[in-house]
Amino acid sequence: MYAFLGHYGAGLPAHRLHAAAAGLRTGPSGGIRLSRGEGWALASGRVFERSGVAAALDGGIEGRLALATRLEVRGLPVADRNDAALAHSAFALDGAGFAAHVAGAYAAAVVDARTEPVLVLAAAGAGGGPLYYHWEPDGGLLCFASALPALLALLPDGPRPRVRVLPPGTTAVCSRYARPRPAPGADAAGLTAAARRRSVPAAGRARAAAAAVRAPG
Repeated sequence: MYAFLGHYGAGLPAHRLHAAAAGLRTGPSGGIRLSRGEGWALASGRVFERSGVAAALDGGIEGRLALATRLEVRGLPVADRNDAALAHSAFALDGAGFAAHVAGAYAAAVVDARTEPVLVLAAAGAGGGPLYYHWEPDGGLLCFASALPALLALLPDGPRPRVRVLPPGTTAVCSRYARPRPAPGADAAGLTAAARRRSVPAAGRARAAAAAVRAPG
């Protein structure tokens, strides 16, 4: 298991990010890798980053060999077959809807920073991999983590934060042009529809692609 955490939108004090990352369970290999850019960061014991896209996954993918074979047949060889690398390649093939084609019990986060950064959060339909998040509307900051203590460590001291959980089988996409916003009714009403297949936003098109999808509310 490789718990992850991250933030998106407004900046986050570096000391808070590093302190929260230091408390993550690192997995058998030990150590934390931090990927970051303007307005975003992703930290885990296993973050796979290549060609401007960073991916982290906590939990387990089922049928890893079959998935790797499918990716390779489609021209996406996976040099490193750990789960974060498989999620990265699955995103390259299926875009923001990759979780609909990747079985297992996991939570995943992908940041496509090739142009304007786009964040994809996914909770697998099999459950077992919760993904917690908190939205600060005043500051425009979205914090998220696959472990509740990690998320709480990201948040400043003060009033009790409103923490939400991404429901199993749900994918949420966030861009700077489609900010998270409250929605009436249950928490899930503010999230994107599950298992929505999307193509990978090409360079220069990430803004339009992500703006069409609602993000966490």
